[in-house]
Amino acid sequence: MSYVIILAAAVLLSTGALFLYRRQAGERPQQVATGTVSCKKCGARIFVSNPARLQHEFSVKCVACDSRKLYKLVDLAR
Repeated sequence: MSYVIILAAAVLLSTGALFLYRRQAGERPQQVATGTVSCKKCGARIFVSNPARLQHEFSVKCVACDSRKLYKLVDLAR
């Protein structure tokens, strides 16, 4: 009797029957931009999320001119 249960469990696991109820992918929460820096090349505002988690120097990419520069926490306007 126990080998029948083991065989049934093996069949269910191999066919993936336990994974029929997959969770639907929902929208991920967006992080709110809480700080900005000015691009050193074109002067456009670059939004920075989670400024509290940044290192002393951080690198961000400007969307307007497509350049990447190093900025410091002192440059961050909240």
